[in-house]
Amino acid sequence: MSVNTDDVNWEQYNQLLEHTEIPEQDKVVIRQLIEQVETLTAENGRLRRTLLRVSSKNESKMSSKLKDALYE
Repeated sequence: MSVNTDDVNWEQYNQLLEHTEIPEQDKVVIRQLIEQVETLTAENGRLRRTLLRVSSKNESKMSSKLKDALYE
């Protein structure tokens, strides 16, 4: 089962966690995992945007080089 982490409401998971009979030390670990997933999801989004920006700059350079070669 694949879940798109961008669409997940992590606060809902935190609320569910409060209303379960899981031992407190396990809840702490689960909260840490939720925070880690949130952080990694945000970082992944930033890295994707950066990669897209860098790759689009490289494409324009290639296009300029190709144009220069064609005009010679």
